[in-house]
Amino acid sequence: MNKIFQLLLALTFIGLMSVEILKPVKWTFASTPSKPTIGQTVDLVFTGKIEKDWYIYSSELKVEGPNPTELDLISNGTYQKVGKLIAVNPKEKYDKIWEGTIHYFTKEAKFIQKIKILKAGATVEGKINSYTCTLKDGSCIPNKDKFSFKF
Repeated sequence: MNKIFQLLLALTFIGLMSVEILKPVKWTFASTPSKPTIGQTVDLVFTGKIEKDWYIYSSELKVEGPNPTELDLISNGTYQKVGKLIAVNPKEKYDKIWEGTIHYFTKEAKFIQKIKILKAGATVEGKINSYTCTLKDGSCIPNKDKFSFKF
């Protein structure tokens, strides 16, 4: 009985090691300017490198259904959000499933969020939430990637 338990445990461990975590978008984060002063407006730039045969939705969708890319900012009083998340040059197509025009990105996605610096030593933290879908079968996976800017 003990050998059977050990064999099952070993097979479970091997199975867990072979599980692949899908992460078809790799995000990088930058700011312009990188060293702002109090009162200055800053562009937070979010750039996602998207693997082949995958796409993500834009931050603005004109149809009901798919989840847009969004920022979840942690408020701490050191900055103020200015406007909404802007998608830079998304593609556009009519989607039969959603019965309308969607905006999306392949290969690379770029988003900009403006903020105003309110205090010295401002910190902007949060998550960028997106849905990445495959062109092969249309299946989608959620992505939540943390970011942090320290000024």
